[in-house]
Amino acid sequence: MGKRVHIGYREDELFRNFPIDEKVNRVCVKRLETAQLESESLQIKDFSKQKIIGNLANDLKMVKNELRLLQGDIKNFKKERHSLLLQIQNKNKNVENLKSDNDSLLKTKVYYDKEKPGKVSLRKGDIVAVRRNPNMTVESTKTQPRYQGPMVFTEILPSDIYRISQLEPSNDRPYATIAHVSQLKAWESWNENDDDSSVKFRL
Repeated sequence: MGKRVHIGYREDELFRNFPIDEKVNRVCVKRLETAQLESESLQIKDFSKQKIIGNLANDLKMVKNELRLLQGDIKNFKKERHSLLLQIQNKNKNVENLKSDNDSLLKTKVYYDKEKPGKVSLRKGDIVAVRRNPNMTVESTKTQPRYQGPMVFTEILPSDIYRISQLEPSNDRPYATIAHVSQLKAWESWNENDDDSSVKFRL
């Protein structure tokens, strides 16, 4: 019925240090072998799981590295965008400064054009009034007439310079001089009650 079977030591952990040296039937031996196979199968499955877990860990590490790189790229992008915005703001500021300077120059030009005398277009024989230098030794300069005349235009010289002479000379000695166009005004009327040194002129 039963034979004495010497199995000895199993390498499997379930049977390590467990000597079997007794009479067992075939069913027991079969079950022991089956248990050993199942144990080895479990070890293989456990190894496969560990390998899968290791692969997942490597994948996770790779994903983390890629995320760090992506975060670095995003950070660099934010820095570049901030730098670009600063450049645009500086350019806009420069444009605004140029516009302000241009507006200031335009205002200055308008003021200058408004204040400077209008250009006189003269022909020979035209009657004009010429700005006179105030006499500092007599009455207040505010009450002194600013122009004198009438004067008649006799010759045009370069650089808007005109030669003029007194229309009604006194003492038979006609007064003649040259004057820039900025010192001349077109003659408007003559007040007979005024002397030769006061005129009415159009500003």
